[in-house]
Order: sequence, then C-alpha cells, then structure tokens
Amino acid sequence: MGGLLFGISIVSGLIFTALYNIGFVLEKKAILKLPPEKKEGVLNLLKSILTNKLWLLGLFLTIASMGFYYLALLWAPLSAVAPLSGFGLIVLIVYAHFDLKESLKKLELVGFALVIVGIVVSSIMMNYGVRDLQWVEWKGVSHSVNGAIVVFGSLLVAVTFTFVPVLFRKKIKPFDIAIFAGLMAGIQAIAFKGITVWSSESNINLDLVIIIFYIIIVLATALLSTGSLQFAFKEGKVSNIMPIYNGVMTIFPILFGGIILLEWSSLILVQQIFLGLSLVITIAGIVLLSLKHSQSYLETNL
Repeated sequence: MGGLLFGISIVSGLIFTALYNIGFVLEKKAILKLPPEKKEGVLNLLKSILTNKLWLLGLFLTIASMGFYYLALLWAPLSAVAPLSGFGLIVLIVYAHFDLKESLKKLELVGFALVIVGIVVSSIMMNYGVRDLQWVEWKGVSHSVNGAIVVFGSLLVAVTFTFVPVLFRKKIKPFDIAIFAGLMAGIQAIAFKGITVWSSESNINLDLVIIIFYIIIVLATALLSTGSLQFAFKEGKVSNIMPIYNGVMTIFPILFGGIILLEWSSLILVQQIFLGLSLVITIAGIVLLSLKHSQSYLETNL
C-alpha cells in the first residue's frame, strides 16, 4: 500500500470525524430550537425537521461524512482509522468555543495535545507495516472462530449487562448502555471495513450475500448505537456516558484490527511498542476530552 494512499485515508478519516460530529450537533440543536408544539407526535416532528434548514445541513454533513469514512477505511487499517475519532472531539470543542463563546480549559488543551500526538505517532507507525488486505484473507481472519468470539462474545456481554436486569425488574444503568452503544459503533466500523475490502475486488458478484449482511449490520448498529446513546443521555449524565462510549468505540476496532486482522504483525518490536503507547495516549486524550467538555457543551445541546 502506497504511502500516498495511506495519507489520503488518514486525511479522509479526519474529515469524516469532523463532519460527523458537527452534523450531529447541528441536528440536535435544530430539534432543540423547535417550538414544543412542533415536537408533538412523530409525524409532526418529522415534518418540522425536514423543513428545517439547520437540521438539513446537519443531515447533509452526516451523510457526506460517510463518503470520507469509506475512503479512510479503503486504504488504511482499522488500527489507524479508529483513533481518529479523537480529532472529531477536538473539532467539536473548537466549534463550541466559537458557538458558546466559552474559553478553552487547560485540561482540554492537554487533551488536544494527547490526541494529536497519539494520532500522529500511531499513523506514522502504521504506515511502516500496513499492507493491502485481500477479500479472501479478510474472510479467513474476520470470519474465523477467534473473530466470531471477539464480536459475538463482546455483544453477548453487553446485551447481558444491559438488558438482563430488565428481566429482574431492575433499572438499566446508563454506564451499561454506554458500553452497548460503543460496541455497536465498533461493530459498525468492522462491518464497514469489510465492505471496503470487498469493494476493492474486481468481481462485484463475489459473496453478495455476505456484503448484504454487512450492509444490514452497518444500518442496524448505527440505529442501535444512536438510539441507545440517546436513551443513556436521558438516564444519566452525559459527562459520565461520553467517556465510556467514546473509549469503547475507539478501543474495540483497534483491538479487532490488531489481534484478529493482524494489522501489527509486520511491525518490528520497537514499532509495536511505539504504536501501543501512541494508542494509549490517544485513548487517554479522547476520554479526557469527553469527560471535561461534555459537561459544558454536550449537556446543554443534547
């Protein structure tokens, strides 16, 4: 894989996470600004948002971001793309700085530095050993017993902790919902990666059933992740939920890419150590930004 294509993927990933976060916030702000009478009933709300320019702009940015997400995963591994989510938080915070006229806190600047350093170092390390992943190889490793155990095992644990308490008439905890939402977003990234690997094949009729299944997974996990996250916001503080959600949705694809897809196997020991440290630094920055900034901005806009 050429360094140019890898660089295009990284830049595309940065654009994706920036557009997605801004689009998401614009959609929420548009709904919040609607008069109460326009929020009554699903059809009435749907009619209101479909004629709302701010909401439509947010929707456009969200949809446009998917194109950049495809390019990001097309020429870069999951381990390189997943940490880029931290850049989206930086964009969100800077946007809030101008939108709410609030000053940037020292801990937020520390989070900026951690995320940026982590992304730069991890991207450099992954560029040393990254290679093209063929569809046959993808099926062999992602559809293996280990791949199934990681995905379905994690999903089973999340569902168990989230929904089993309901059977015993206990209240679902927001933390468990945040983990569930993060895993859904992580599984969505894995399925999306599979689609990009398949799309690079010359035979478009190859394993169409699998690809249709992947597309269903992407749509379903997007719905479940967004829906469960909104429910978690109603049950608990955003400042507690977002660090968990952002952490899980970042860590899960990284581990799947590194352990199951063997994305780190061609790196020498020193490079693997630097990669591991950079990923830890990035995740620490993501959690810090989620923890510190969601209180002042997300809770007032979600």
